Amino acid sequence: MKKFIGAIFGLLIIMSAAHAKDNVLGKHAQDFINSLSNQVAELNQDRSLDNATRQQQFMKLVERGFDLPWIAKFVVGRPWKTASPDQQKEYLNLFKNLVELTYSKRFIDYSQQKIIVSGHKLGKRKFIFVESQLADPKNPKANVNIVWRLVPKGNSFKIVDVVIAGISMAITQRNEYAAVIRRNNGSFESLLAAMKVQIKKLHSAP
Repeated sequence: MKKFIGAIFGLLIIMSAAHAKDNVLGKHAQDFINSLSNQVAELNQDRSLDNATRQQQFMKLVERGFDLPWIAKFVVGRPWKTASPDQQKEYLNLFKNLVELTYSKRFIDYSQQKIIVSGHKLGKRKFIFVESQLADPKNPKANVNIVWRLVPKGNSFKIVDVVIAGISMAITQRNEYAAVIRRNNGSFESLLAAMKVQIKKLHSAP
């Protein structure tokens, strides 16, 4: 009986230590999002920069904080494996270009808003979900819930998805890309063509 009780206590200690370790990892993930969002805010508020320079600096933060190759492959799904090496290379370049054009321009509109981190949850396959709000001090009713999905990477983290108001950006884009390929009889080249059209439109947008 004593051995059984001792084993139970030993198991509880191990579980407690594992929980503490996971909690520390989650806190570090929160700090990562806090740091990244603060850097974005500081960059946006630096009036000494022109928009082109600000966008370039923003993209550096995106590349540092997000696992763009992982996201790009997840978004395109199974067709990635059937694409040629040249198509894969072109796709990754187009995807990066789209991210830069889409989000570097958009983030300038959020200069008065702030990311407030509220907690974290641990998921399967080492995923960590950091919970936050995009808060607008001028209009609290417009606050938006944002969940960041991260994975540990070396001594830091990488973001692999952003869920805004319950909508996954990665899954939404995955569905859009799948629809393009499906409409064109499984042609990967059709997706590349559609991405080029989208990039051209973003370049011409004011």
